[in-house]
Amino acid sequence: MKRYSLLIQLVIYVFVIILVLLGIVGGLYYQTSSAAIRQTTEQTTRNTIQQSGQFITSYLQKLKETTSSLAESDKVKAYAQKPDADNAEQLRQLMGMILKTDSDLVSAVLVTKNGNLISTDPNLTVKTSNDMMKESWYQDAIHKGAMPVLTPARKTVDKETDEKWVVSITQEVVDKDGKNLGVVRLDIGYKTLEAYLDRLQLGKDGFTFIVNDKHDFVYHPKKTVYSSATEMRAMAPYIAAKNGYVKSKQAYVSQYQIPHSDWTLIGVSSMEQLHAVQKQILWSFIGTGLLALGICLIGIWFILRLWIKPLHKLQETILAIGSGNAHLRAVEKGSPELIDLAKQFNTMLNQIDKLMMAVKEEEQNVRKYELQALSSQINPHFLYNTLDTIVWMAEFNDSKRVVEVTKSLAKYFRLALNQGHEQISLKDEIDHVRQYLFIQKQRYGEKLQYEIEELSAYDNYQIPKLILQPLVENAIYHGIKEMNRQGMIRVSVYENSHQLILSIYDNGRGFVTHDTADTLLMHLGGVGLKNVNQRLQLQFGKSYHMEIKSEENTYTEIRLYFPKANKTN
Repeated sequence: MKRYSLLIQLVIYVFVIILVLLGIVGGLYYQTSSAAIRQTTEQTTRNTIQQSGQFITSYLQKLKETTSSLAESDKVKAYAQKPDADNAEQLRQLMGMILKTDSDLVSAVLVTKNGNLISTDPNLTVKTSNDMMKESWYQDAIHKGAMPVLTPARKTVDKETDEKWVVSITQEVVDKDGKNLGVVRLDIGYKTLEAYLDRLQLGKDGFTFIVNDKHDFVYHPKKTVYSSATEMRAMAPYIAAKNGYVKSKQAYVSQYQIPHSDWTLIGVSSMEQLHAVQKQILWSFIGTGLLALGICLIGIWFILRLWIKPLHKLQETILAIGSGNAHLRAVEKGSPELIDLAKQFNTMLNQIDKLMMAVKEEEQNVRKYELQALSSQINPHFLYNTLDTIVWMAEFNDSKRVVEVTKSLAKYFRLALNQGHEQISLKDEIDHVRQYLFIQKQRYGEKLQYEIEELSAYDNYQIPKLILQPLVENAIYHGIKEMNRQGMIRVSVYENSHQLILSIYDNGRGFVTHDTADTLLMHLGGVGLKNVNQRLQLQFGKSYHMEIKSEENTYTEIRLYFPKANKTN
């Protein structure tokens, strides 16, 4: 009983220590993680807004230069001083050309001091120039002394979309004496601003917007803000924050004053990342608690193990042997009964090892005989056709080709026999196929073309002999022979990160590949191809596989995948 009491005390002590450590480490981790994420969020937001502000500055500078060039144009001044039909047409052409240079430009307007109006927007023709001269954008322009002036966002009428929000850049037109002639206005859409600002990553619920010095909205992703007093008031805390947190630190605000303008870019980053970390910490606490419980249980297991260690060790040994570790033996220690049991158990294991070695040796012999039997099924049956070809060449006194074909045939059979060995190097197997294709080329002439791509690093790679020739033979007789066009056979050797690959490709008649693997093997050559597959499976096991791809009337490709471990240097 005292032992069990002590065990309980130990478990309680372990639990208390772990919980205290968890509390300290968890608290420190929570504080440091929260502070780090806040600092990262703040810095990222500031950098993002600063870079965006620099982009908007360059964007506005380009538009201001375009507005100034229009205001200073001789065609604009000519129409303002003499509003006849010729000057009006030239001005419309100039405005149209300017709009084509920038996709963000929506329309161009000129209102002269004499009440004349020229616009590219047909919707403005219903307005009088006197009405437009009373609007704020016109009045602001004539008080800036021929300098570009930015306007807040405003809604215009569009025949296709009913409404369109734009900002405008206006500038006073003056004569050579500096006297007012009118005001030009370029209306700018939000294509570029929306495309750029909407891509900014400021957290899940973050966003950016632009206001002027009067807190009028220039841009906001929600267009309803422009006309909704409620939503405009909701933006007030972000405008007032300058740089800092709002809404109980649920969002961080960073502002950037656009140089040479009254615009202010405001970025709002949501702090959902911090909340996500807090949830992660909570789950970490739970996971760590479960781990602590597991550690306590393991401790109890180690204590109990001291009393039943010999028997438990024997149990572990039996389980390990059952899992495949056949070299283990039981430890002969403990009580006399356990020692005797361990000895008998070890004797039994030794006898089993002897039997398994005998069975393994027998399996190897059977496998060897199967490989030999399968290899013998492949016969160079094209010998008679080749001899007929040689006779035909001889009859036509083509002695040179007779010699070449005879040499190739001799080399073909020398490689096929391979001095009685069942294994052959990849280089010799490729050379065997090369001789075969050369001989077939003599029969088929220009109808048959072939290419061979080797990989010298694997020249000594050992494979069963006569595995490529049946595949090439199938490509000729079942793919190219019956075609009315020139055939191409390509034998390639290459590798990926884990495997060596042999590819046999032909541009023959092909077939539909929705059949099963066995059906495909029979379709592509019957017993010969199936024989090759079986031989390779016998030697390489699961580390080898065959892949067949084909498209009807286009091509057929057979790929053989081998383990790199068989490479011999």
